Amino acid sequence: MRVLIVDDHELFRAGLALLLRELFPSIELLHASTLSQGMSRALGELLNIVFLDLDLPDGHGCSALAELRESRPSLPVIVISADESVETISRCIELRAMGYVPKSSPPEALHAAISAVLAGGVFLPAVSIARLRRDMGTDEAPANGPGIAKSSVSSEISTASELGLTPREFETLAWLVRGLPSKAIALKMGLEDITVRKYVSHLLAHFHLRRRTELIVMLAERGIKLGVPPVTDPAHDRSLSAVERPRND
Repeated sequence: MRVLIVDDHELFRAGLALLLRELFPSIELLHASTLSQGMSRALGELLNIVFLDLDLPDGHGCSALAELRESRPSLPVIVISADESVETISRCIELRAMGYVPKSSPPEALHAAISAVLAGGVFLPAVSIARLRRDMGTDEAPANGPGIAKSSVSSEISTASELGLTPREFETLAWLVRGLPSKAIALKMGLEDITVRKYVSHLLAHFHLRRRTELIVMLAERGIKLGVPPVTDPAHDRSLSAVERPRND
């Protein structure tokens, strides 16, 4: 597994690196202390995932999220930040971040968060989930609708059958959560765009949701894990980024 950590505090990067090596002894870690260094590595390296701070000396991480959404659409990004405002968390999710981990988290919570995201799950601060659901108008959704797993600290990966999905729907869900628009998912899966759009519609209906941001919040709340994000290739992402993106996934 190849992971990039973009943070200007050397001590925090070192602590996060220790956590990651404890979870994955053979992990290969890349470091960047500025936004420009981080973007250079993120745009040019084979990576499984990026951990990104927002408040960097030469820019704000949201600008990096916006650029990565266009240039590295299949590369999952997890924000790790001292900013815990719901508005910032919501903005990062809209920019296709796969999760948000507050730096104020105690070591055991940070450990659980990192374990979750590296297993293909989504982590959001518990105190923000209710507000996010309320802001998105999903606070009245069924507490345990069809195919929704109950929240769990288990590290086990969910399966398509456990979630009540077909294998293709499950694969679509994994790419959708990682930030790919439907046309790019179609290229990844070797399917027609209209087929993937049908899968996306089925997924949203299955979970009683309307859009990807609501899926992110649901997965975080239920503790669903979709598998370790694969290594993504910058060259392949360039072909994905050339695909016309729909306005809403």
